[in-house]
Amino acid sequence: MSKVNILFVCGYGVGSSAMSAMIVDKNLKESGLTYEFKHTALGEMQSFEGWMDILAISKKLAEGLEFTGNEKFKVIEVVNVMDGKGIAKQILELATEYFPEALDSK
Repeated sequence: MSKVNILFVCGYGVGSSAMSAMIVDKNLKESGLTYEFKHTALGEMQSFEGWMDILAISKKLAEGLEFTGNEKFKVIEVVNVMDGKGIAKQILELATEYFPEALDSK
C-alpha cells in the first residue's frame, strides 16, 4: 500500500506547523489513509519538494508564494491551524481524488 506524504509549513517550522500536524493526526487516525507527516519552516520548504504529496501552509504565508498548478504536490491553504477536523477533511478529499492507492479499500 502506498502512503501520502504531508508537509506542514509555518514561519519557523516548530510552532504552528508541528501543532497543526499533531491535531490533524488525531483526526486522521481512523480514516483509513496511510500517511506520513513532517513539518518545517517556510525557508526549508523547497528541500521537501520531491517528498511531499500535500502541502499544508497557512493562507497568510501562501499569499507570498506563487503556485503554478504544475507542482507534483497539492496545496491546502490553512485558515485556522487549530481546525484539525477541517484540515483532515481537506487532506482526505485530496487523497481520494489524487492518491486513492493510500486509502484502505475495506
